[in-house]
Amino acid sequence: MLHLKIDEKSYGRKSIFSQLTLDLQVPGVYGLVGKNGVGKTTLLECIAGQTSFKGGMHWNQQIFDKSEVAWCPTHPFVYEYLNSTEFSRFFAQLMKIEQIKSKVVFDVPERPLIKEFSTGMKKKAYLNALFQKEYTLYLFDEVFNGLDMESVFALQKLILSLGKTKIVMVSSHIIDSLFKICDAIFWLNDGRIERFERNEYRNLELKLLG
Repeated sequence: MLHLKIDEKSYGRKSIFSQLTLDLQVPGVYGLVGKNGVGKTTLLECIAGQTSFKGGMHWNQQIFDKSEVAWCPTHPFVYEYLNSTEFSRFFAQLMKIEQIKSKVVFDVPERPLIKEFSTGMKKKAYLNALFQKEYTLYLFDEVFNGLDMESVFALQKLILSLGKTKIVMVSSHIIDSLFKICDAIFWLNDGRIERFERNEYRNLELKLLG
């Protein structure tokens, strides 16, 4: 399904990735872990089409349309002088979403402006707007940060449901949360990526501790 090849990705003179490949052949939930600064966010941004790199990405051997990517960064941008409903409508227009899904994932108040929301509530407002459309590929960067426990469980449940038919990739420093929901986890280290299946999670944990 998804084939990503990064021949080179650098910022200035600093090389982040060189000759890195990632293949995801079946739907599922895939984790992404690694120490701070190894390039987890950069890798997700490459897949999402948020940053340029030398190489390419294909979906079923066709050039991938980045409009089919649901992208949630660690700190999603929301227009603070709109309320949650207005922001969802604005997001739909911005992303040219024609068929709006009626389902709302999180209960977010409508009356106050978003600027009065907590960090977690802002993220919920963004996710509600994002989930107005069904995508082919879902990318979440530290998506559980700032969410209360009830919201984390609700989002985990949704991610598991999406993973039955879609490819979902989640980065998180909360490794236990990934162990619960991921079909496989990728470890990013020194510009290389290594895949660990469920029965290898203990080995991954030892690497992370080491």
